Amino acid sequence: MSGHASKAIFVKVQASALSLMTLFITPLSLADHSSEMVSLDPDTQQRCVQAGNLEPDNLTDADKAVYLKAASDNSLYQIWEVAEKISRNIQYPQQQKSHLTLQLVCQGGFAPAEVKYAVLDVYDHWQHQRPFEFDLCQYITSGVGTAFCSNRFAGEQQLARKKRQDAAISHLPPSQQKAIKNAIQMANDFFEHKARYEELHSGSSYAAFRIESVSLQNDKYLSQIIDTLAGTAPEDIPALEEANLTMEQTYNSLTHQLKGEPIEDFNLEITAEDIKSVQRAWQTYRDQTAALLTSLNPNLTQQDWLGILAAERSRQLSELQAYLDLSGH
Repeated sequence: MSGHASKAIFVKVQASALSLMTLFITPLSLADHSSEMVSLDPDTQQRCVQAGNLEPDNLTDADKAVYLKAASDNSLYQIWEVAEKISRNIQYPQQQKSHLTLQLVCQGGFAPAEVKYAVLDVYDHWQHQRPFEFDLCQYITSGVGTAFCSNRFAGEQQLARKKRQDAAISHLPPSQQKAIKNAIQMANDFFEHKARYEELHSGSSYAAFRIESVSLQNDKYLSQIIDTLAGTAPEDIPALEEANLTMEQTYNSLTHQLKGEPIEDFNLEITAEDIKSVQRAWQTYRDQTAALLTSLNPNLTQQDWLGILAAERSRQLSELQAYLDLSGH
């Protein structure tokens, strides 16, 4: 930090993403130390100085309680979540609401660039007395922020899936409802395992990519259950023996190559043992999924579903094989 740091305005955030990334994947660690100090550029400092410090007594009792808790917890983006809430609260006059939102935005954020752009936008609306609803995810520039917003979006998707699931199975006997719920949880566990150990998610936003992947696969799995209940079957039903042979050939080739040279990139490593681990998890996923879908609609046999799932697994492994071929492994 420079010698001029003491003259700067700082945004302090507690490095507690561990408490936030809990829906689908292993939490994202921010840093070894307990907090980060985000230094603001001179223009952003000036806008925040003009806005002044937030006076909690200017908030409604409910918002004040939420703000004081957020300030005490000092967790990642928690202050900005309060800013979102206040920017939508019709109890405040518009100009006061924009002013309070700006004061909160000056306190929160994680990366300097996202604070800069958020402050600039809210400041402009405040100065021109224009209505404004703050959405923190519109200003994210960091991998940490991307993971945070992906996690939040995945939570919203999970709630939407729950509504779809309940609507689709409410007419079924309790035993069948339980079987579907158990299968959905089993599938989620497999998708998490595959996203972590096999999928090509790398870079500073790798955690966000994993979250999004798991959420999309959960959506697809639920859609397959709903389609099966409705009597809809996949158009392509490969022969089980042929599908298994293709899958095994791709799997053997892939693991052989990875034994000699694992895939390595920033925040990414895939070894032959990782692929074997996912394959074992997939076998459980395959057997339970095929049994469930057969029980939901007898138009297809369990062997049909095993062939369909083997072909799907072949496509997944082929993506890794294509990556190896392109990267010159």
